[in-house]
Amino acid sequence: MHGAVFAQQPAITGTVTDAQTGLPVPNVNILFKSTTIGTVTDSTGNYTINRRSNADTLIFSAVGFYPVEKILRDPGSGSLPVKLKPETFDIKEIEVAPDEGPVRRLLQKVTANRDKNNPDRHRKYSYRKYSRWEYQINHVSENIINSRAFRNNQHVFQTDSDSSRYLPLYFAEQLVFNEVQKDPPRQRSTVIADKTNGVGILDELQISGYTSALDMEVNYYNNFINLFTQNFVSPVADNGWFYYKYFLADSTVVDGHKQYRVNFQPRRSGENTFKGYFITEDRFYSIVEIDGDLSSTSKINFLKSLRLKSEYSFVHDSLPFYKRNQIDALFYVNPFQSNGNQKKSLSVFFRQTATIDQVSIGKGPVIELSTPKAKYETIYLPDARGKDPKFWEQNRMEELNKKQREIELIIDSISRIRAVQLTNNLARMTMTGYYDIGKFELGPYYSFFNTNKVEDRHYFFGGRTSTEISENMMLWGGLGYATRTKKIDGMAGLGYKFRTPFRSVLEVSYDDKMVRHGENEKILYLYENSTTATENNLVSQLLKHDELDEIFREQRYRASYEHEWYPGLQNTLTTGYTRHYSPEFYPFLRNDEFAGSVSAFEVSLDTRLSAQEKFVDEGFLRIYMETPYPIVHFTVAGGMVFYSGQSSWYGRLATTIKQEVFLGQSRFNYAVESGIFLGRLPYTMLDIPRGNETLGYYTYDFNMLNYLEFVHDKYLHIYLEHHLNGFFFRRMPLLKKTDFREVFSAKMMMGSLSDKHQKIVAFPSVISRMDNPYIEVGAGVENIFKMFRVEAIWRLNSKSVIGAPMFGIRAKFELAL
Repeated sequence: MHGAVFAQQPAITGTVTDAQTGLPVPNVNILFKSTTIGTVTDSTGNYTINRRSNADTLIFSAVGFYPVEKILRDPGSGSLPVKLKPETFDIKEIEVAPDEGPVRRLLQKVTANRDKNNPDRHRKYSYRKYSRWEYQINHVSENIINSRAFRNNQHVFQTDSDSSRYLPLYFAEQLVFNEVQKDPPRQRSTVIADKTNGVGILDELQISGYTSALDMEVNYYNNFINLFTQNFVSPVADNGWFYYKYFLADSTVVDGHKQYRVNFQPRRSGENTFKGYFITEDRFYSIVEIDGDLSSTSKINFLKSLRLKSEYSFVHDSLPFYKRNQIDALFYVNPFQSNGNQKKSLSVFFRQTATIDQVSIGKGPVIELSTPKAKYETIYLPDARGKDPKFWEQNRMEELNKKQREIELIIDSISRIRAVQLTNNLARMTMTGYYDIGKFELGPYYSFFNTNKVEDRHYFFGGRTSTEISENMMLWGGLGYATRTKKIDGMAGLGYKFRTPFRSVLEVSYDDKMVRHGENEKILYLYENSTTATENNLVSQLLKHDELDEIFREQRYRASYEHEWYPGLQNTLTTGYTRHYSPEFYPFLRNDEFAGSVSAFEVSLDTRLSAQEKFVDEGFLRIYMETPYPIVHFTVAGGMVFYSGQSSWYGRLATTIKQEVFLGQSRFNYAVESGIFLGRLPYTMLDIPRGNETLGYYTYDFNMLNYLEFVHDKYLHIYLEHHLNGFFFRRMPLLKKTDFREVFSAKMMMGSLSDKHQKIVAFPSVISRMDNPYIEVGAGVENIFKMFRVEAIWRLNSKSVIGAPMFGIRAKFELAL
């Protein structure tokens, strides 16, 4: 009888919002009073819960809000919107002398024991980890649902608890066994099972290298938590009092020991801080549980909400260790969407959970890696990607809900929709430069058209084979035509990736093209994911302010072999023959006579060093992602140069270092290039500092320098950028609402040039001697329309003798958080 009554009760739905801002509140706990039966609101504050005949009151509670009780008076009504009032803690308790106040004393004990309780401190440990990743597009509009693209595929759209529609994009599960030791430093991740279901490129690209299997992503014991290219302040940071206000909310006794719940909220708005609570215990003052919502997303592009939740447990009843981590994030799809807009707009929801068990600390044999000098490795068991449903049911540490079980089939259907395939190909094109048409990819798209003074208009059509033909071999090529010179140029190449544990690639190529003075392979040590060394492309054409005449024809035959010894160390051996033809506007002269061309044969060995780096491997290709450590290139090369029936030996040494460093909530980037040439070379083969004659901003070019202003055989280039993330602007009343962020830059160059090189080719008259270091500094704002950076740049203490500007405004387009 009760079952029949329950079945007839209508479901209760509604939206929980912030009483002050009107914004939806996610992750609100909803329980029938005096029961453990309930639900939580979704990422947009919506919920659905079935009525119960023996319960007439719902309790709504969330971190940072006062709880609310709602009596269910009308059984016929299915709608129950709820407003929660934010908690306003009485902070008088903490505004006391450093040695007074229960909250301050408690926080002092937590921070004093922080290093001792940090799970990462252990010299040796291992654990099993189950990870889950989910992506979906929320609030899909009726226009999209009924569009021609989806008209015959209505089943792919799912209904959320608030009756809105969403589109699943990605669902993945992974089970790994991780082993870590500090002396000697070694880490090994054995992937036991891995299952990925994603739309298009999400299904094909998997992050490798210092894999996410070894990365717990969130550790509150660190001062800062780095996520989505941002640093967030931990509530238990050493200087947490500078960023947070604390309030002792409750204390309970669990297993004979006291636990304290401490609520925290930001001292100022606009900083990367959280609002929430943590629970600590009185034996070791370790964190038992911590839950926080990002207090303000106004300074972070596209991010609408972020919630982090972590749980810790004791190993051997005394050693705190990870138990569970969860990250929930909601991103705008429309870059112009305002964070304060309450409209339910198109957004992407992301969730990552990691649960661990089988923890062992200080036990087990010394970790032996397959490559003795390596620091870490990831091993996939032979059947890791082919586990059957029964295995997952028995081994996943958290059960799937009904929604998650249905996603796999839905994603397969979405991937077959033509419009989705088109969107996927465009996304891939922005990443690789090529458009996928099946067995072939067309591109690179930014080279299809450009203009310069020598060629007038230049058209190019090229392509390469895709992984549908082979994942280990690639053919590429293309032809170009110049309207002024009436000449055809082109390129062709072959690459093969050997089936080895680490990357091993052989390439052979031929290029015949026009290049700008200063363009060479060295730029690819800084822009490692670029498909070409040239910056003369369609984008630069749209922004140029001067006719480009500093170009010449280059023919190049090249063979290279890239070998990765282990993650973090690889060598590339290259041999090549290069011919430079006399530039039309800067002709080669030798003893006041015209020289048609010069050529050189060279062998080089480049060593690349990195640590804990993530990258994406897709068949033949590799895309580098991120590492917190420096990336170093060191090149040794030697060869012979040929000119007018003569030849001479030469050598060169070069090094490049770059790194991204987080300083509090700001980000500092630096890069250094240096080198020396031994022997004699034509000036086109020496170091020509990269200038900029466009209105665009280039990170690794000197933006107030002309293309052919200096030439060096010994050089040092330094590039610095500091992104303050609104540190000053958010404290200024007139600027804090703009969401702008400050950015500062500085670039310096030193170099020298010997006259001995003029025995091969005389220096053009536009080249200047460098008596003093070249320095340029910049100050600007980024986050304009969430995608533009505008910077004022000054050239200091090195006035140009060929008319390069001393001051300029430059802009850069960049989609970033």
